Amino acid sequence: MPIIDTQRRLSEIGRIRLGERQGNRPVKLDNFRLTSSIEGVLLKVAALYGGNVTPWENQFQVTITASEIPIVIPSYPGIFSEWYEQWSGGGVQKRCDGSTDEHRQCPCDCIPGQRDCKPISRLSVWLPEINTLGVWMLSSTGYNANAELGGAVLTVQDLEQRLQRPVKTSLRLSQRKKITGGKTFLFSVPVIEIREAAQAVLEAPAAPRFAVRAIEAAPVAITAPVPDDIPLPQEEPRDTSNNVIAENFQKQILISCREVAIDDEERHEMITNVTEGRTNSIKELYEGELPKMWERMTTTLMAKCTSLMNQIWPSPMAAYEALHKEPGLESEVNAWQWKHWLQVYLFCDATSWEFKE
Repeated sequence: MPIIDTQRRLSEIGRIRLGERQGNRPVKLDNFRLTSSIEGVLLKVAALYGGNVTPWENQFQVTITASEIPIVIPSYPGIFSEWYEQWSGGGVQKRCDGSTDEHRQCPCDCIPGQRDCKPISRLSVWLPEINTLGVWMLSSTGYNANAELGGAVLTVQDLEQRLQRPVKTSLRLSQRKKITGGKTFLFSVPVIEIREAAQAVLEAPAAPRFAVRAIEAAPVAITAPVPDDIPLPQEEPRDTSNNVIAENFQKQILISCREVAIDDEERHEMITNVTEGRTNSIKELYEGELPKMWERMTTTLMAKCTSLMNQIWPSPMAAYEALHKEPGLESEVNAWQWKHWLQVYLFCDATSWEFKE
């Protein structure tokens, strides 16, 4: 269901934007810009996340100073949509899913790889710290956002269905760069992160949900070794000493991030959050912050695994039933730690390639 239909039931209170225009030139921002026709709502936003409220095109705007915003993803199926769209001064001209043009009610006439349309993702979220039932619309024309947001939304909604409650999440801007033809391009990608420990979101039994797709074949066996000497989060109180972590721990974190496709920018952002803005360098991470770093990495890896599982098995119950048969994964899911989720990630990654069409 396109998100425009959902808006008839969920009132839009404002929009979350990734950039702004300076003259006729679009400019990316380091933090989100929120716009709304209700000044009082944006004043609350500014009080919580920083920034100054100013007039903007018969509305109001604020570019926040906080690096991320707590959000709640509604459980409705239509809160996220992806379309190929073409717009002009007269409004939308085309809106298709790659096969059918929903706007013109005809087959899509774009040539794959040479489309006139741009991919547009739209996501509606609640800001739980703002006292309003209205949703905030985030839209992006970036290919990376299209690829990542949909999987993150499905992962969170799956967890919410299993837990029968909202999952704490946040929205942040990941600053990235791409080198093409000798030129460097800078761009921002909105990222959804789960803000709960892995055990908390896995403590409830799986609930029935819609099937993503069925696979009529047995999973392939995993052959990649799983390290056993990774320092895992402990239940004891955190060591608050200011001793920098040893070099071998630094190397283990770097190697572990690369194994699960956590790039340098994502790792730097994790460290910034773990150290509450003190540093983004792994060389300046304190011993007392190490357990929280591994917890953050484990939660991120768990979300990646859940997204992969959704592509392979028709339900979480079927996924866990298959995974429990693998040596090393026999224990209850809520007891899995980093090395277990790494094994799941490698297993799912190998399996998803095995079944790619």
